[in-house]
Amino acid sequence: MKSLMSYAVVVIAGVFLQPLIAPTVIPETTAYEPTVIYAGPSDSFQQLGKLNPGLPINITERNHTGMWVHIVRKADDKIVQDGWVISAYLNRDNTIQFGDIPINTTVGDADPTAVNSKSMATLYSVPVIPTISDAMVEVYQHGQELGNLSNAITKVGDSLSENVQYLMPMSNPERRLGPYEYLADTVNFYGSSVATASVAARLGMSTYGVVDPFWADKKLCQPRETPLDCEYRLKKPSVAFIMFGPNDVRSMTEDKYAAQMRQIIEDTLAHGTIPVISTFSTHPDEEYFWQSINFNLQLVSLAQEYQIPLINLWAAARVLPEYGLDRDKVHLKVSGFAYLKYDTGHEAFYGVVLHNLLSICTLDDIRHKLGIEVQK
Repeated sequence: MKSLMSYAVVVIAGVFLQPLIAPTVIPETTAYEPTVIYAGPSDSFQQLGKLNPGLPINITERNHTGMWVHIVRKADDKIVQDGWVISAYLNRDNTIQFGDIPINTTVGDADPTAVNSKSMATLYSVPVIPTISDAMVEVYQHGQELGNLSNAITKVGDSLSENVQYLMPMSNPERRLGPYEYLADTVNFYGSSVATASVAARLGMSTYGVVDPFWADKKLCQPRETPLDCEYRLKKPSVAFIMFGPNDVRSMTEDKYAAQMRQIIEDTLAHGTIPVISTFSTHPDEEYFWQSINFNLQLVSLAQEYQIPLINLWAAARVLPEYGLDRDKVHLKVSGFAYLKYDTGHEAFYGVVLHNLLSICTLDDIRHKLGIEVQK
């Protein structure tokens, strides 16, 4: 894959020359409002200028999800603008499908060197979408021996995970994936498994509560069974999306949080279920902002130790209005749609819509890593 530098515009004596390597050309589109152009797929990169509405541009490549695209604008057969923009600010139609656009694997999801804080720089350096390790294939195979369902997923966490707009819209047959149509097979394969609520995801749940039988649903769970074990027995999932933090950060130290997350991860692995953990978005004005950074760093460390997938929602959400958060600066903002809607760029405005996108992209990578083919 060509790097960003491969498309660099050479300027000599103020004259724009042709790019060093001609980019792949995708059908033309335009921005529908003024859009900042960056040197890479994140607002942490240097700003290169602004793309005005109505000017025809070509998309040459995208980041892993397609939330960011590399665009080129020409005038008189010379490149006059070249850089990365948020794809949600471009006019979308059926001619633009991210599945047809090359993925740039050489440019990072952020520029950590532009961040003054060492802790935040470390978080920014973690990819938004994880690489699925070979170890997860072994976990999946163990789960199949235990009777797990290959097309079943679930969610584990507090109110952010319990939210009916997180993952559950995958089960709604009405959907508008827009340029993300390449994810349709994965949505179809796993969608029905998240039609019902999870007993391990509920309002006020903490990393302590999910492994404490006291918090188990007495109607669905067996005596002395934890909410986590109960959910895994009921659903037999091959993948579990796990996110805790906003509650725990107010009641425990980062070391205790790491210990609790470790137990959740190990219990999940013991069930032959792939744990997909996620960093959580935080607002700089929120009281526990820096403690939240420390909690997220613990998640990064655990993901590396156990070779499990980690979605870096924290980094991806930095570009969203209010970091994807609602007025309380804790919960992710919802779009109000009960189905997956990506034809109008909601992933760049609503935290839950972005969380769904990153989760489905990760699930798509997991499915391909496991070699699961979807029958048409």
